[in-house]
Amino acid sequence: MINHLNLVYFITAARELNFTKAAEKLYISQQALSNHIASLEKEVGLTLIDRKAPMKLTYAGEIFYKYAVQMEDSYHAMMQELSDVREEKRGELTVGISHTRGRLILPKVLPVFMKAYPLMEVHVLEGNTEELTRALQDGTVDMAVGPCLQENPEMVYTGLMTEEVVLAVSEELFARYGEEEQRSMKAELSETGKITCLKHIPFLLNKKGNISRDIADTIFQEEGMKPHTLIETENIETVGEMCAGGIGAAFYPTSLLQTVMMDDGLGELQLFGLSYPCTHMEISVVYRKNRYLTAAMKEMIRIMREVIK
Repeated sequence: MINHLNLVYFITAARELNFTKAAEKLYISQQALSNHIASLEKEVGLTLIDRKAPMKLTYAGEIFYKYAVQMEDSYHAMMQELSDVREEKRGELTVGISHTRGRLILPKVLPVFMKAYPLMEVHVLEGNTEELTRALQDGTVDMAVGPCLQENPEMVYTGLMTEEVVLAVSEELFARYGEEEQRSMKAELSETGKITCLKHIPFLLNKKGNISRDIADTIFQEEGMKPHTLIETENIETVGEMCAGGIGAAFYPTSLLQTVMMDDGLGELQLFGLSYPCTHMEISVVYRKNRYLTAAMKEMIRIMREVIK
């Protein structure tokens, strides 16, 4: 029978394809990791990892990795289900969410959840859409909350709400232009939902990997525009505050706007609905299809749906 620890170490090494990074992630030495992999290769009678730089899986390693992931998922599901049977309501639950969305949702969700599962350790991993997707795929998080433009067949999606991304422009930014040009831009934005009239206006964008940046890039590409990008930042709240301060225009999810509106001194924002299909998206709780849905996960999802509704 294959040693479970060897299996876990192999999966990590196969994902990282770097013994140094894999060992750091596992909190063991490189030599210990190498020994575990060598023991596994001896057990199966095949070389699984080609250690020459750049490190890669052998053909046998590719096959073994596919089944190793399934075995680890089954093992995890078995342990979770047995825990549910014992009804101890102990364990760990890791939720992935963006900083801003977590700030709005988790303070309302976690107190309710912890009443039902007071012994459960809840961990929160904050990241952008790209980072949370990777965390779901490699099992770093049990579930993630966020927007999705394209569904992955390996994931299960439970819808929480439909969200719209709007264009936010402050009156202070509009005031840089003549009255006639202001009226023309506002009228075109309101009537068409297109941004072609803003070719000379500066934009504030999130960095790549964020869903609002993906949407912005899609719109710019559709319109054949090369935007005047004034600032790129990771934090959507920073984008909103600078937008409200008149620095540039921004694409902003409606559910997160309240974080900008909290400060009355930030100026008056004009919000324009957009006619691009990519600006309407579903906010969902996402987990891997082959992951056992524990009672704690079900309760977390139920509470999130109730709170957001």
